[in-house]
Amino acid sequence: MDAQMKRGFLDACVLATLLPGESYGYQIIKDAPPSLGLSESTLYPLLKRLETRGLIRVRKAEHNGRLRKYYSLTPEGNNAVREFLEDQAEVLSLYRFIQQAALNSAKAAKGSPADSDCAPAGQPDGAPPPDGTSSPQPAEPDSGPAFEKGAAPRIATVTATDPSSSLV
Repeated sequence: MDAQMKRGFLDACVLATLLPGESYGYQIIKDAPPSLGLSESTLYPLLKRLETRGLIRVRKAEHNGRLRKYYSLTPEGNNAVREFLEDQAEVLSLYRFIQQAALNSAKAAKGSPADSDCAPAGQPDGAPPPDGTSSPQPAEPDSGPAFEKGAAPRIATVTATDPSSSLV
């Protein structure tokens, strides 16, 4: 994943690690998705920024003779996670746009119409090819489990024959 795209997910992923309850730095790094590549040098400035924004609170407590900081969500932090999830439909529509553009590009490269609504020249829209055959429909990909609490959302694959696909 692109570094800039990861930065867009950092705040939400760190806040999400705190949804079950308070945690400390090393545990947050372990709980965050490995694909995020979260490190101490990234986490601690991020936690300070989240605290300054009022999304998390910090308490210090002794643990094995050392002072440890524990982080927990504030109501504003919970709202930030909720708002991030509300943006899911918009983000998925961007993915669908990119998928459709890639599909159209692949079809155009093969010499077929770029869109299922486009008929070859001289053939009315929706009419079968002159030889009586029908063009094959793309196989439906394995879409995986539905989005569930605690599970990572799955991005649906969109085909030209089913532009209304959504989360599965």
